[in-house]
Amino acid sequence: MTTDSLLLAFPNFVESEPIEIDILRELDRALESVSSEPWQNTEETLNEWLRNHEDITDQLREFEESTREITKVKAQQPKTGVANVFEELSEAVKQKLKDIENGK
Repeated sequence: MTTDSLLLAFPNFVESEPIEIDILRELDRALESVSSEPWQNTEETLNEWLRNHEDITDQLREFEESTREITKVKAQQPKTGVANVFEELSEAVKQKLKDIENGK
């Protein structure tokens, strides 16, 4: 289970914020490389990726801070497992890439 607020916000960030296609492709490759790894490796890979992309990390941090209060208000239980975050993030990246490539 992760309690890292940045990782928890990452899927929503990818879905709602503009991100360059090359960055999305790189993130997709990183996610693919750990898709069958234990959750500890997945979390470390995501954290490492974020450390290597300070501009995305800064944007993600701002996004997380601006949506924190909204998230607290939601009645539904947040998904906190790394596997859930990984699945949501992976799906969000693939969908965003598909949308960009289809010109949406």
